[in-house]
Amino acid sequence: MLTNVQTTASLFYGIAIALLLCWMLLPLLIRLSPLIGLVDRPNDRKVHHQSIPAIGGLTIGLTVIGTAIIYAPLQALFWQHIPLAVALVILLATGVIDDRLNIRASLRLFIQVSCAVAVAHHGIRLTSLHGLFGINELSLVLQYGLTVLILTGMANAFNLIDGIDGLAGSLALINMVLFSTLAVFFGQRTWLALLLPVVGALLAFLKYNWRPARLFMGDGGSVVLGFLIAVLGIVFVERAYQDRSAYVPQVVALVMASCMIPVLDALRVFANRISKGQSPFLADKNHMHHWLLKHRLAHSQITVRMAGIHVTLLLLSLVISVFFSISLVVIVQVGVVFAYTGMMQLSHSFLTSYRLVKLLASG
Repeated sequence: MLTNVQTTASLFYGIAIALLLCWMLLPLLIRLSPLIGLVDRPNDRKVHHQSIPAIGGLTIGLTVIGTAIIYAPLQALFWQHIPLAVALVILLATGVIDDRLNIRASLRLFIQVSCAVAVAHHGIRLTSLHGLFGINELSLVLQYGLTVLILTGMANAFNLIDGIDGLAGSLALINMVLFSTLAVFFGQRTWLALLLPVVGALLAFLKYNWRPARLFMGDGGSVVLGFLIAVLGIVFVERAYQDRSAYVPQVVALVMASCMIPVLDALRVFANRISKGQSPFLADKNHMHHWLLKHRLAHSQITVRMAGIHVTLLLLSLVISVFFSISLVVIVQVGVVFAYTGMMQLSHSFLTSYRLVKLLASG
């Protein structure tokens, strides 16, 4: 009993250390950001109108690294998963450099794919689709290919969703709490040594990132968090499968739901650009949060609304996975996200037409 209490206390040391360390680093790096050129300047596709420090991701990364130096459980976890630790540091450095110098997209993708391959080779990879659309075991080639696609895809999708104050950080925080719950439920407490410090760092970051934001996350944060969310999703799905748990469908449903909004939003935007004969990588204002901005909602209102949709999707997926196949659950998840986006677009079109008619009538 005493050992369990000590273990629990040790885990909360991690979140306390990270929270305090990030809280101390943030004001310092906010002041340093103009000197090192890490600021996000406004342009025609940005929603802010003044230069904002883009050092949130760097601060979160330095917080986790600093926590690992003085917090033995996290240090041990990184020694156990050296390829993952190295990949996260490389992605952090690449993102920070990109925020400062704008690295070519092809080079960024090459680095992300390389990191994903290293993590997959380390053993963190999807070995089965667990009955999704009738597919179970995967060949080794498909294991690597699908894992690399998931890791790089989620890293970039999460980067794209980082468009308004508090959004990416809030979604990441919800997912980290979800994975922490799964870690406890499936006896994977070693991962809490990483999850809880990230939770602590995100709590401190969101204090400064909530509207009006005093700093942005930047690519150094959003890409790393998206990559980490995908890694953790694979870890917990595979663990449940290896343990032959009766809750595999619920774990798969929750992990899929944790990625659904950023991934589907990115795919929808890419498809829309391609249908117009444009490059899928051409920046525009067609993401879900942009449509909510068109409804004249404040950033904080949009973030709360999208976080609410995210939590609702998680709970809905958990409930219906008890009664229906995982394939049907995924179809419902896709339908919910696309239906909500479609309603926003229709509502905006209606409001625009109504305002025009009212203007003409008053004139």
